[in-house]
Parts: sequence; structure tokens; C-alpha cells
Amino acid sequence: PVHQERSAIRSVAQVADSVQYFQWRKGTGSHEKYHGAGVDHCGHENTRVFRDVARLGEVLEKLDSVVGKYSEAKVAVIYDWENSWAVKHFCGYNNINRDYLGECVKWYEPFYNKGISVDVIPMDADFSKYDLVIAPFLYMLKDGTEKKIEEYVRNGGNFAATYLSGIVDKNDMCYLGGFPASGLKDVFGIWCEETDSLPEGMKNSASFNNTSYDVVHVCDIIHSTGAKVLGKYQSDFYSGMPALTENSYGDGKAYYIAFRNDDKFAADFCNMLIKEIGITPDCFIENENGVDVRKRGNTVFVMNFKDKNSEIKLDKEYKNIITGELLSGQISLPVCGYLILE
Repeated sequence: PVHQERSAIRSVAQVADSVQYFQWRKGTGSHEKYHGAGVDHCGHENTRVFRDVARLGEVLEKLDSVVGKYSEAKVAVIYDWENSWAVKHFCGYNNINRDYLGECVKWYEPFYNKGISVDVIPMDADFSKYDLVIAPFLYMLKDGTEKKIEEYVRNGGNFAATYLSGIVDKNDMCYLGGFPASGLKDVFGIWCEETDSLPEGMKNSASFNNTSYDVVHVCDIIHSTGAKVLGKYQSDFYSGMPALTENSYGDGKAYYIAFRNDDKFAADFCNMLIKEIGITPDCFIENENGVDVRKRGNTVFVMNFKDKNSEIKLDKEYKNIITGELLSGQISLPVCGYLILE
């Protein structure tokens, strides 16, 4: 019961304005006749599930103040449906493990773990309100995307793209003149000569900030045409060639990550960007080891996803919206517990 209640509260913390159930009343026939529902076949309210739903309703009634409000994210990760289809269906590059969604999640998590709001946007969204936009595996470009990226960086934005970006247009036709597409070579200050596809189980490595990171599946072999080289490959015939670059373009910067990397690299690289750009957490506490902290308007949601009690320290006095209690200092959250504070 407490697990489903906390999960519903998490949806509200992530900008849902309502929580709805499928289904309200159990059907009497067909494939889903045993599907969970608020009202069971018994037809009355004297069941555990009904009581759980009613209790959640009582909590939601106290959250009218958050409806329509959200925190302004300064970071965005591009997840684009049309790009996901293009990534899924092309043939080549050793038919690599695509996992476009997994790549996007990997670049989302370092900010989530720092308590920093991240918007997930398509490539045709407005970039201008963000301090940083990350585009994992942006294989296909819709009309106008190239120009949007160029204008965003030139006007002071920070844009990071990974391997195999800017390869085809909206019709899945390869760009001529080298990769990434046309003007993006100037934005990133690089050009990609070829791509090495590593068979499953084979690894390369790349250096960054005096640390070596595993490289799997994909290695773009790139040349700097003005970009600063932040990391290099460490083995194979392209040992010593750029693996990570930073290019100043106009008032902004463009970063190119030429290889598929592990979570540790993503975390370390994003932490560097957070410090350099000056991105600050939304709340008083970072998300850590199963504790999820979200801010929506002036309301702070703290949710325990650990399998044990969690200790958190509040930075000031808050009011518990649900109980009216004033809280400060060290607080213990039980398993599946949550707080809604203002």
C-alpha cells in the first residue's frame, strides 16, 4: 500500500496534475476481468485496495497549491521519437546494441542524482531557456535542427552531443560532405573520418582528467579542426586521437563525446559541466542512494526508495503539508516513506 502511494506522489512531484486509476471497477469478463481496480467484484468499499485509494485521495486534496506549477529546469536531454525510430531501423555499424533510451537515461541520471531538474525534450523544442542541452546518439536531424543548435551555441548555450550524431536527414539519407552534418562541423570544431564498431565483449579505453574509462560498441574517429581535445583514445590504430572535445563557438560551447561510454564517465563528465556552467541543485539535498528529492514551485517532495529507513537533514524549518507539523534538523524517513514540505 505505502509503495503505490509513494509512487503516485512521485508522479505529482514530477509535474502530474492528477492521479488516475485503471480501472475503477473490475469487469466481469474478458481478458482483464482480474485486473486490479479500486472497487473489486464484491462491489463495496470494505477492501484494503479501496482504503488505500481513498487515503491517497485525502493526501492529494491537500496538494491543490502545486497544480500547474513546476521548477524551471536549466538542463535538457533530447529524447526524440523520430530519432528513436531511425536509430532502431538502420543497418550497419556492426548492428550495434542501439539502446537509444538507455543512452538518454544514462545522461539524465547524473543531474537527477544531484537534485537538478532536467527536461526531456524533442529536437524541435526551444533550446534557448536552457543552460545546457545534451543530445545522446542524435543520429537523425529534422529540418532546421542543425540551425537551431548553431544559434543556441552561438548565443551562449552549452550543447553536448555523442557518437554517431548528425549522420542522416529526416528521410534517413546520409549527409554528404562528412559528419556531423554540414555546419555542425564548425559548431563542434571537429570532423568524423570513420566509425569503429567494436564487437560485443571487445573494449577500447579513453582518458579524461587523468582517468581511464572503458569504451564499448562505438568509437567515432574524429579530427579536431579547432576544438580543444579533452580526452584521447588509448588503444588500437586510433590510439592518441581525440575521444572528447570542447569547442568555443560564439558565446557558447559545444562538446562532442566520440565513444559509447560507461555510467562512470557520464557522471564524471556531467559533474564537470555542472561546476563549469554553475548549475545549482533545486533543493537542499542531493538525491542519493534511493532518496528522491523533487521541487515543484515552492513545494519539496522527499521520497524514500531504499529498502531501509533513510536519514535526511533539513536545511531550515519546513511545514509538513499533510500533517501541518513543523520539521527541522535530522529526519528519519521509513521504507517507502515520503514528506511533502513547504
